[in-house]
Amino acid sequence: MSEHEPRAWVLNLDAESELAAVRRYAPTAHLRAIVERERTRLLGTLLRPGDVLVTEAALARDPRLAAGLAGVAWSPTPTALALLRRSGARVEAAPGLEVLRTVNARPFAAAVRAPLAGASFEKAVAATLEQTLALLAHPAPHGWLVRRTFGAAGRGRRRIASGRPRVDELAWIEASLRIGPLVLEPWVEVTLEHTRSGWVGRDGVVSISRPCFQKVAEHGAWLATERAGRGELSRADDAALAAAFESAGHALATAGYFGPFGIDAYHHRALDGSGRSVLNPLSEINARFTMDWATAMSDARAPELALERLDSLT
Repeated sequence: MSEHEPRAWVLNLDAESELAAVRRYAPTAHLRAIVERERTRLLGTLLRPGDVLVTEAALARDPRLAAGLAGVAWSPTPTALALLRRSGARVEAAPGLEVLRTVNARPFAAAVRAPLAGASFEKAVAATLEQTLALLAHPAPHGWLVRRTFGAAGRGRRRIASGRPRVDELAWIEASLRIGPLVLEPWVEVTLEHTRSGWVGRDGVVSISRPCFQKVAEHGAWLATERAGRGELSRADDAALAAAFESAGHALATAGYFGPFGIDAYHHRALDGSGRSVLNPLSEINARFTMDWATAMSDARAPELALERLDSLT
């Protein structure tokens, strides 16, 4: 790609729902509305002047609106790549569907996190109802956070108290297990959200951004991202976050993934009741573009030129 070549974008922010689909993917009207609302927040960040947003509605107006342009997807799922091809965009090589499913599944992130130094608590993966109930029976000061195999923007997760789940919670657990294993961790009081973004090349080389802080809603949906200023992050925390990011990048490359990715991490109140703030160095791995990517990967003097970094890495 040349430095300022216009691109055709598919912002399929519902990618995790497509990865979770057992059969042919058909998003609900509610999910389509969420995607429509959220992708407008990326115009002017991931999308630069001259870029084209490819949607079903845009294709209905102009079936060849992206003819000859380089095609880029939020996540290169089959639906997104097919939409780019229909628009006439040039579609480059991308990881296969099974690779995308593997690396975006929450048990993958849990496995990457397990050996990291300084992990503040253990995550557990449950593949059966019996395993899930046994884990939930264990005491946890604030209950448990239970996550489905796939989910994003606060979707696919539920807080459940220690002990026996309620009837509605049990139904949610059973439905979730039909999609895949659950990831369970103690519910904690988050005090500061971190994010790092970057790129893993087809040669396995990992590029990392500067550290960023992010704000999320109570249910986990992204609100804002800002670059960490000098002295706002300790050397120890910066090193731990960088090590977690490198571990994630190498794990992604080993699994066959290449392209953009990000990790989420956070500080939280220690579970021992001391009130001290401790670091959870890896919460999630997002093997795709993220809401943070443009801010994290941009030059501080010109945030709108974030994708020049993408040009230099492809």
